[in-house]
Amino acid sequence: MVNLIGPLSRCQVPSEFLKVSKGVRDLPGNIQSATSNFPSGKSLMYFGIFLTTGVFFILISFTMFLPVIVLVPQKFALCFTLGCVLIIGSFFALKGPKSQFEHMFSNERLLSTLGFLGTMVGTIYVSMVLHSYILSVLFAVLQVLALAYYVISYFPGGSAGMKFMLSGVTSSILKCFGR
Repeated sequence: MVNLIGPLSRCQVPSEFLKVSKGVRDLPGNIQSATSNFPSGKSLMYFGIFLTTGVFFILISFTMFLPVIVLVPQKFALCFTLGCVLIIGSFFALKGPKSQFEHMFSNERLLSTLGFLGTMVGTIYVSMVLHSYILSVLFAVLQVLALAYYVISYFPGGSAGMKFMLSGVTSSILKCFGR
C-alpha cells in the first residue's frame, strides 16, 4: 500500500493500481499518443491557406484562361500548374516536409507522384517553350487526370478503385474500336 500525501492522506492506493495505471498511460493507443500526431493549429492554418489558394488558382485558370487558351496557352498552364503546386504545398504544411516527401516517394505512391510531377513539368514545357496549343490542352487534360488520381489515391481504397474505373473505361473504349 502507498500513502497519498495531501488532504486525502488517509486514503491508501494499492501499489498494483499504480503499476496498472502507469502501464495504461504507456500504451501506444492511448489518447495522448493518438492526439500527438494531430497537426498543430498553425499547420492547419497554412494547410487551409495553401489549399484555398490552390483551388482559387485552378478556378481562375478554368474560368478566365480556358476560354482564351487558343490565344495564350501559357497563362492557363501557369495558373493551373501553380494551383496544383499550392495544393501539394498544403499537404507539406499539414504533414511536414520530411514526412510528406517520404510519403510521396514511397513505393506505393511513387508512380502517381512521378506521373503528377511529370504532367506539371510537361504542361509548363509545351506551353512556355514549344508554344503549342494542342499539346498544352493535351497536357492540361493529363494534369487534371493526374491530379484527380493523386488526390483520390489518398483515400483508403482510392487508388484501387481508380485503377478499376480506368480499366473499365479503357476496356469500353477498346470495345468501341473493335479491339
